[in-house]
Amino acid sequence: MVTDVPSISPPAAISLCFVALLYGTHLIVFPAALYVLLRKQLTRAILAMLTAVIFMFAMSTVLTVTLWTATILDGTIVGIYFNRGVRARILMWPRNMNLIVADGIVVWRMIVLYHNKILRAGILFLLFSFSALALFNSIGEPADGPFERALILSTTASFLSFGTNLIATAAISWKAWKFRRTNPYSWRTTQSFTAVNKTLILLIETGLLYLTWQLLAAIITYTSSYCDGRTQSCVNVQFAANAIAESTTIVAALYPTSTLVIVGAKKSIADQCGPLPSANEGSRISARSSNGRNASQGVMIIKVPQDAWSGTASVTNPESPNVKSGYV
Repeated sequence: MVTDVPSISPPAAISLCFVALLYGTHLIVFPAALYVLLRKQLTRAILAMLTAVIFMFAMSTVLTVTLWTATILDGTIVGIYFNRGVRARILMWPRNMNLIVADGIVVWRMIVLYHNKILRAGILFLLFSFSALALFNSIGEPADGPFERALILSTTASFLSFGTNLIATAAISWKAWKFRRTNPYSWRTTQSFTAVNKTLILLIETGLLYLTWQLLAAIITYTSSYCDGRTQSCVNVQFAANAIAESTTIVAALYPTSTLVIVGAKKSIADQCGPLPSANEGSRISARSSNGRNASQGVMIIKVPQDAWSGTASVTNPESPNVKSGYV
């Protein structure tokens, strides 16, 4: 029914409240992430991360404002034109832009840890394929274009993004496993969680949480493509798909932003496995190599600077995995 009085349906209200809750979380995490970044020396890597964090917050804001406006105007004459024109063309951009930036950050993290050109080329190919498909889906589909083709492209892009993050997180996990095998002593003593260990563990934990969300979003989006809306179960699936698609924009922005804050706060699920090490400046932990060779050949020295928990770590050991200085 078309009226001049705005009306909000219960499903739209639930979806809007969920997006508002996520955006409120982003409002809390965003200043903390800025603090973590600005307290360090502004290198090119940190400036790039700072730009990405601000850009993703802006995209989340555009999405939230657009959704609130569209929901408030829903059912009105103005709302019809807004939904068919402005909203349909705007909502695709924040989601795809944040997904591309978030995937780029996780690929950047993996490249810091690996020097293999084939592996780097493969993960970059996946990233560029997803980016091209996401941009085409945003630019090439008009507001009143074929819904089925747009849904297929969106589903394909979701699985490409999931594959990119899955490979990157698995590669980081493999590096952490090799690091643990090479230096088992550094994981078992009272000073086990060095800066490198902590950073790798946090990247794996946050990566797994984000992968879980991405897999859920991809499955529901794929399932909704087979629903015609004739049954109540199909209506529920389509509602869930729309709510998740709208929320993914903010979740993608929260992923790298919250990782910065968590690393800066020294918090990890793995903290329950043992006490934290001292983060005094210049502290050093020496560990004998797991293969039992002489200390002069198999000792790893990890230097933990005072602010290492904010995201940087370095390893000195010619026989350890190629963990080099990098920013999370």
